Amino acid sequence: MPHLHTFHFDIVTEYVRMNEQQLKPTPDDIRRTFTERGYHVDCYIDYGFYNSRRCHVYSIPFDNERMCHITHGFPGGMFINVRILRMKDDFYSFEHKFFAQVSRSFPLLSRLMVSNLKEQKEKHLEKSSIIDFSHLIELECPNVHIDYVEQFLFDSNTRLSCLNKIYISYEQLASVTENFTRRTTDINCGKLKHIIFDQNMAMVHSKDYYLYFPLLL
Repeated sequence: MPHLHTFHFDIVTEYVRMNEQQLKPTPDDIRRTFTERGYHVDCYIDYGFYNSRRCHVYSIPFDNERMCHITHGFPGGMFINVRILRMKDDFYSFEHKFFAQVSRSFPLLSRLMVSNLKEQKEKHLEKSSIIDFSHLIELECPNVHIDYVEQFLFDSNTRLSCLNKIYISYEQLASVTENFTRRTTDINCGKLKHIIFDQNMAMVHSKDYYLYFPLLL
């Protein structure tokens, strides 16, 4: 490819199995491999169960609008161009401080997809700050532990000033909002125009439901 002047990439190698005798590569080892070839990258490695590994390598600076899904091992950085992001982890929970790191790393994020069934371990600790996703328009969390619904909808945890569309479990939404009456969730819910439930079924909603979401289309 003689005319290729720049090469930007976002590479994930999933579930690489290694035996216990093999040396575990470190992120520095991975970075060095690319640096020696003239590429500026960052990376992180997840160590799962049964000696499985996941490695995520991406160009720095990162120019794409979308990034491959990140896990709890994501080290942070500044990704001013990313608008769409998925967070997924099958082994470890996402804590409040990690979401704070994500909001700082992706300041112009407009669409976020979260998938994690692990209960938060630090949810009872006092939060040092409210997380601000100031450009987030669309949130998808149909396959999560209920802790993450609370993480995003409680105004004491997160500020979602532009959110107008959410994909979510009806049961979790009803529970977290206390059947659409709770004051600590009405600020982040008040601007919603579209609510898409994970089960495609006809529902007859209560009066409280429509009062709680006055802008629904």
